[in-house]
Amino acid sequence: MNERMVHTPIIINKWLCHKFECFSDFVKLYSIDESRFYLELFAGGGIYTCKDTECLVDGTELRALKDDFEKCIFIVNNVKDARNLKKLISLIKAKSPIVIGNCINDKTLHLAFNLIPRSGSSLAFIDPPGYSKLRWSTIKKMAAHGMDWKGHKMDLLIVFPLEMALLRNLTRPDCEASINRFFGNYDWQPIRQKLLVNKIGNSEARKRLVSLYKKGLKRLGYRYVDNIKPARFSEPPNYHLFWASDTHSRLQELSDIWNKPRYLPCELFGNVDTG
Repeated sequence: MNERMVHTPIIINKWLCHKFECFSDFVKLYSIDESRFYLELFAGGGIYTCKDTECLVDGTELRALKDDFEKCIFIVNNVKDARNLKKLISLIKAKSPIVIGNCINDKTLHLAFNLIPRSGSSLAFIDPPGYSKLRWSTIKKMAAHGMDWKGHKMDLLIVFPLEMALLRNLTRPDCEASINRFFGNYDWQPIRQKLLVNKIGNSEARKRLVSLYKKGLKRLGYRYVDNIKPARFSEPPNYHLFWASDTHSRLQELSDIWNKPRYLPCELFGNVDTG
């Protein structure tokens, strides 16, 4: 096992490797603007294994640590992941606190909030492992956490788990309660009903679900709410991106970064003969 690991890393697909690379470009650009704090709600072990090449891939956790944030705070629900991330942080001699727990729990979230000064500008990265792990009540708490010295709420970068999670389970009766919690209302149910009776297709259902979530973010009082669909590796895309901020739009930056033609590190070296 790699010396940096205390347990076997999770195996990920190439589209996730692509997401990590795009994330790197975005936070590098974002963190140079001014001193900011970084909060990741669904942090993992820090290192993953690419399914196609078996190479080790740095996750969003390590990539954020490489940038110019004042402090990085990670909420980790899995104890083994927390132990591994703690080891990685110590190896790079960073001072980044880890909060172990579920981010839907008020106590866990408040522990993380207490590590960010009320007057500090901050970015929250929210990448849930499925829609059922994220509740609208959590998003509301992020927006209500407090304002920085300029009167701005916490910036939110949200990975919206559309194709692989939400849409796939939209018509399942046993998923109704968890989808209600995800949107924080029942307004998605007419979309489900029209899908069930074939009044709309999957393509239109996607658009309406994205629009509904965007409206919710705007109701929280954010001045700028953007969304894009990543263009690579799947059509339709496995996820959408949402940006919510009081400072300015990031639509062009997100679009440029996520739709930029790029080779992944494993693609550059995957076919090299090392014998």
